[in-house]
Amino acid sequence: MNKLQKPLYTIDPHIYCSGTILINDIPVIDWYGEETESGGYLGGIDINHLLLQSGKHKIIGKMLPRKGKKTLTEEEAMLIDFYCGDADPRIWKSSKYRFHPKIESPWNGLSENINYPYFEIATEIEIELPFVLDGWQNSIDLSKLDKTILKQKVIEYYRQIHAVLKEHNASKFLELSKEKQKLQEQAFYFSEERKQSFKQGLVALFNQNLELEPLNENELKLDFFGYGKLVRLIKFDGTQPLQFKSPNLIEQSNIELEIKLHVRNPEKGFSII
Repeated sequence: MNKLQKPLYTIDPHIYCSGTILINDIPVIDWYGEETESGGYLGGIDINHLLLQSGKHKIIGKMLPRKGKKTLTEEEAMLIDFYCGDADPRIWKSSKYRFHPKIESPWNGLSENINYPYFEIATEIEIELPFVLDGWQNSIDLSKLDKTILKQKVIEYYRQIHAVLKEHNASKFLELSKEKQKLQEQAFYFSEERKQSFKQGLVALFNQNLELEPLNENELKLDFFGYGKLVRLIKFDGTQPLQFKSPNLIEQSNIELEIKLHVRNPEKGFSII
């Protein structure tokens, strides 16, 4: 392995279907809804905050039919490339290298003679990081709890977040998200300048006073991931329940806020991670 001062691991997915890419059973991207009707998703995604420490990590790409379709066809595809480079933006490009072979759905497309409702690609990567982050590794396995009671508690927590978003209260949202923020600052080697820039970006978003989508619990379900250590609410169509409405849907889709909850201990209760 190349030795870098600040290794930053990324995946570069090409998604031409609906679907999810998971790292250690945690979604790094959910691609569902109206946007999947045509075209696809392209773009690099940093993943240090989901790796947490050196070692082997499982990657799964789940392919599902586009919105309005019931099965995958020979035209749908998914590909994932794996890169690493130094997190310093001045040398990222020059230090970047492919650290693992790409994985992809069959290069000539899925068989036109089989109606696939679902298809999966997977691999295992091995990486080296200069830290061990305190994430959700030792949190409570929420999947073992009573699902009805848990869902009501999760909905109550989401209502709190929704109320903060509706008030466009950036400082309160930053307070609720401080655990997640600290983990990301460590994972991505944030400088003080970068920390301030991130906060300013969030404040700028809240200052737009965008309208918030209503939180309708009848269209929500519990979603466990991180091998049971994490939970969230997700809409039945796979999109996030917390969304700022786009000021112009022709130019930009709704702004979805991805939330992961865990419980370090029963006394502490839920927190965003």
